[in-house]
Amino acid sequence: MTPARFRWGMLLILFGVLILLKNIDVINYNFFIDLLAFFPFFLIAVGIEKIFTRSRAEFIAYLSSVFLLVGGIYIAYTGSYGGSDSSFFEASTYRLDMYPTLKAVHATVDLDENDLTIRDASSSDLLYSRFRKFTRKPKIDFNWENDEAYIDVKGRSRNLIGGLVKIETDERSDWYLSFSKVLPLFLKCFGKNADIHLNLSTTPLRELELNAKESDIYLKLGDMEPRVVINLGGDESSLRLRVPTSSGLKIKGGEYRELFDEIGLVEQQGYFLNDSYDSLRSKIDVNLEDNLSSVSIDFY
Repeated sequence: MTPARFRWGMLLILFGVLILLKNIDVINYNFFIDLLAFFPFFLIAVGIEKIFTRSRAEFIAYLSSVFLLVGGIYIAYTGSYGGSDSSFFEASTYRLDMYPTLKAVHATVDLDENDLTIRDASSSDLLYSRFRKFTRKPKIDFNWENDEAYIDVKGRSRNLIGGLVKIETDERSDWYLSFSKVLPLFLKCFGKNADIHLNLSTTPLRELELNAKESDIYLKLGDMEPRVVINLGGDESSLRLRVPTSSGLKIKGGEYRELFDEIGLVEQQGYFLNDSYDSLRSKIDVNLEDNLSSVSIDFY
């Protein structure tokens, strides 16, 4: 048996295994995209096969075909598991119902390079999310402890493929999320090269940690909580921050002193405050890192 014959046998086994895994909903049709990105490895394996065929180290030619089989199954599984709900080719939704005993929501959103919109808080859902077609769907974990919910939304593109295949559409955002309008939200959000649109004016946000590199960030805050703590940063990212006139604003970030002077903030003990900070019921404390490329702030 020649190495070439062995290789074609391995490829037939690979496709047979993948089709069977799809039929039992272990993986979805994402594996077609994965194998397309995997094609350069096929060429490398065939090249190695040709080099070592009829040589003293001919076993290496056979090992290259085994590499194709094992690597193909690994790549298809890591990029395509989860059944039809995570299909690359279809839009999908994910919803968590409200639990009456819960007192707060802690959410971590790891975007990788996906675009994100958060808005329109819900009175009936703990979390409602929608993910557009032609994107890799995130992995979502949910648990609760001491009457507090913990939600982890994590992009799946950090695998061997590395997100090589991306199809742009006219839809505004890859991911859309909305949280409860009843429970206070503690939110952490990370990403890079993303368009991040956070309209949290109807969400009882209590804490936000946002760090996104080389991204466009829009953040609109509300006055639903008596105190909101915000930490914002991101290398070479642009930020537009909107604050309600009904809230007191206190900012730390000496690099943006000129901007603070323009919008009428007064410096006190290393912070910059609006005139009504102490008298208003709702207070927003913001820490701006100095690695942002541009910052704009306005009141609405």
